[in-house]
Amino acid sequence: MNGVMAAAADLRLKSGDGGSYLDAAFGIGARLLRSAVWHGNICNWFGPVFEEHAGSHQLACGTLGPGLYDGTAGIALFLGHLGRELTDPAFKRVAHAAIGHALARAKDIPEGIKYGFYTGEVGIGYAAIEVGRCLEDPTLVTRGFELVRAAAEADLDGNAVIDVMSGSAGVIPVLLRLFAESGEGWLMDAARRRGDILLARASRDERGLSWDVLGELAGTMDLSRVSERLADIRAGDRSRPNLVGFSHGAGGIAWALLELGAVSGEARMQDAARDAFAYEDSWFDAANDRWPDLRLHDAGNDGTSAGPIAWCHGAVGIGLARMRAWRITADERYRGDAVAALRMTARSLLNGNPASANYSLCHGLAGDAELFLTWAELTGDSEARGLVDTVAARGIQDFAREHRPWPSGIDGAPESPGLMLGLAGTGYFYLRAARPARMPSVLLVGPENKPRGTAYG
Repeated sequence: MNGVMAAAADLRLKSGDGGSYLDAAFGIGARLLRSAVWHGNICNWFGPVFEEHAGSHQLACGTLGPGLYDGTAGIALFLGHLGRELTDPAFKRVAHAAIGHALARAKDIPEGIKYGFYTGEVGIGYAAIEVGRCLEDPTLVTRGFELVRAAAEADLDGNAVIDVMSGSAGVIPVLLRLFAESGEGWLMDAARRRGDILLARASRDERGLSWDVLGELAGTMDLSRVSERLADIRAGDRSRPNLVGFSHGAGGIAWALLELGAVSGEARMQDAARDAFAYEDSWFDAANDRWPDLRLHDAGNDGTSAGPIAWCHGAVGIGLARMRAWRITADERYRGDAVAALRMTARSLLNGNPASANYSLCHGLAGDAELFLTWAELTGDSEARGLVDTVAARGIQDFAREHRPWPSGIDGAPESPGLMLGLAGTGYFYLRAARPARMPSVLLVGPENKPRGTAYG
């Protein structure tokens, strides 16, 4: 790994400093302030949305929903932190208005993804808690906890989604983080119930433990809205292997179970996490040094030709989960997997992989950089930190200084306002690059991933 990392470090345009990164975040925040659409004391934005037309979902321009992933809660999270870091009342005002919209419209989230983190009410509640702390507004914090509790204690009636993106695996680590901060027992009780759901839905084979996430999602939503290539997926299709990866795959669910086992002391959770990581490891293509994209697996394609580099599907998310697993267990196998993910991602940055040409957190350069920033925080590796500065400096040179639109994570949309696919996430990346000790990652939200500093309590 060292050779690749050193070579990538040589590409650094100029090692960025906290000031220039804060300037970049300020510029992005200012764009969001200018484009906000107001209604009384709440605000929203226009952005790319998918609408049904002639039997298919097509990209259009519309107002955003309330969620953390691509809605007003995610924008509020960025602007709240930006207002706090810059002590700027304008950003704080818009953050308050944006989270007000998210809280008011949380009821509009479709039932199938209603109780998740990135797409559901738990994420909106989490954002309200964070924004309330940034703005020193205890009423917002209370409203956030109330929404998290209502969602976490909802009767899921056997219909809970299970993945990190929309389901129980994304909710568990957030509940554990809030439990570590507050000590309220209902948070641990809810996390355990979600863990039981994950164990009950697991499938075991010779590779290990995995979950039919796409099949279950197909029962709750039209997957063509995610990707046209997923349009034909049906629940119970055993010809398609269960996914690897973070947002919808075994690695993300393993991470959630491991976090739960570490806090609760339940060996069954830890054992299940180990077996799920083993499932993911069994798919690693050592000859080509990559994990496959099993979304592409069908009768004519085994998926091994693709080695995606992304948080959602690929090396970045897999690497983040393994870094946390190594931190919890001290098992060197997880460290080795993390190093492989670092190597794959560094190689992609060196080669200028067009798949990572955007600056989104979900599947772009900002998300790629989070892998190296987390590793640098964990190990003190200066070369990893150098790669973060490379990505940040490139963005400032190519987009901020040239006053060009920041490329989003949505094909066909040059700019998007949201957190995981657009401007708010790019701005959040620059805040985190400037002040990592004060800014928690939004790609690996768990009990130890919380800001350090008296301002947060």
